[in-house]
Amino acid sequence: MRALTALPIDDDVLDRIFTFCPTFSTLQSLMLTSKAFYNSITRAVAYNIVGPALPQALRVLRYPYGDDSQEDERDESKSRKYHEEDAHTMATTCPEDHDPSVIAAREKMDLQQDAKLVQKLEDIYSLTCKDRTSKTSVLTSDESWRFRRAMYRIMFYCKLFPGSRYSLEDIDELPPDAVKKIQHQRTAVLREYPTDELLQIYGVVRFMRDVLEEVCDEDFSPSNAVDVLLTLGPEIVLRVWQDRSYESHEDNLGFSLFDSDDDIPLYQGYFSVPLQNIWTARKVTTPPKDDEPATKYILDTIVGANDTCSQCPTPGGFKLITAGNWHRREFSPTQFLKNRLRQTMWISSPFLEAVNKMRRYEHEYEDPEEDSLARWYLAVFDTPGKPSEWDGWTKDKSYCDKCFVRYLVENAWRWWYAERVRDGWNPPENCWYGYNCKTMTHRQAHAEGKNHLCVPTRGDP
Repeated sequence: MRALTALPIDDDVLDRIFTFCPTFSTLQSLMLTSKAFYNSITRAVAYNIVGPALPQALRVLRYPYGDDSQEDERDESKSRKYHEEDAHTMATTCPEDHDPSVIAAREKMDLQQDAKLVQKLEDIYSLTCKDRTSKTSVLTSDESWRFRRAMYRIMFYCKLFPGSRYSLEDIDELPPDAVKKIQHQRTAVLREYPTDELLQIYGVVRFMRDVLEEVCDEDFSPSNAVDVLLTLGPEIVLRVWQDRSYESHEDNLGFSLFDSDDDIPLYQGYFSVPLQNIWTARKVTTPPKDDEPATKYILDTIVGANDTCSQCPTPGGFKLITAGNWHRREFSPTQFLKNRLRQTMWISSPFLEAVNKMRRYEHEYEDPEEDSLARWYLAVFDTPGKPSEWDGWTKDKSYCDKCFVRYLVENAWRWWYAERVRDGWNPPENCWYGYNCKTMTHRQAHAEGKNHLCVPTRGDP
């Protein structure tokens, strides 16, 4: 049937073709052929981009948050009286739309941006909780849906109750019962979800806390710094993961974490207090514990949770080092130079320079994780000519920290030898004492006049 277009294709066939558009820009090009399909096709493409969590993603964009983006134009009285807003109204305004009739142009852009953020966070979650060997998500469709739905709901919650709303001075001036009122609002918002989906939110919050706790010192003041950082939402969690630091992102708060030696009551138990209120009200018999793993409530299966090192009996599971996660392992490269090679500046300095070139320091990349030792680790594993004792030590296996470091110490100098030869170096005669030579550490002429990237033939090997 061709009722809506003059094209020699049935409308239902054309509809199906349009729904497979991978992006909104592709859809826009195709829509020039017929705008009659616009709304239904746009919705279908939105599901292609976001997945089944589209209702949750749209709510993040559509809630009337108000505009606090311009500090000098900000209505201070409105901001300071935010705690007086009706909790039920906040919880029920702009419900999740499971059949959106129209998606605005600006919403399409924001949906794509948020979907990229959630995808990156899912990749991290998969790497740290599902399968340590893959840098991209291997979650099943059901696991991915649980994770993404929870992540968008967390994003919505953080936009409702952002840490950037108040300065420390504002917090000090809040009425005595303001914190309780805001906690009541937070509880009301989360109470709209069924218990099983709230548990999934807890699981994703646990994952976010794990990322933040990795960079926050246990003795850090205030002690609820992780709760404060959580108020900045999922985007900050991604940036902290990439930067391995929270300090460059404090500007997103209305204050510095170092400005207070005490806990900040407004953010104490940012998620845990309202969740506990709900567990109690619903009489949940087995509420999650504080140390409940992030895998619970989201994952059906986990790959390699009980694995041991491939070269020794050391257990490790997700702590084991693999090609999938070794970009997260930051060592000083010179510590891998064998024995006195690391003490010889005429060898260690050019070695470090060569390794740093592989870290891509001189270029800008979209993904900050490219700035790591991962490419160098791979090169050492691929270095040819290693003794037979290293047969079976391959880049696709898992290693404990001790075995991983041992392998690099025994083979980094071999990589450096091969790298120098590849760049045109003509090795001089081997020094009898090889990488154990004492003379090379204080005599440049000897260090450069003999090859010390070799196994000793005299002295203690």
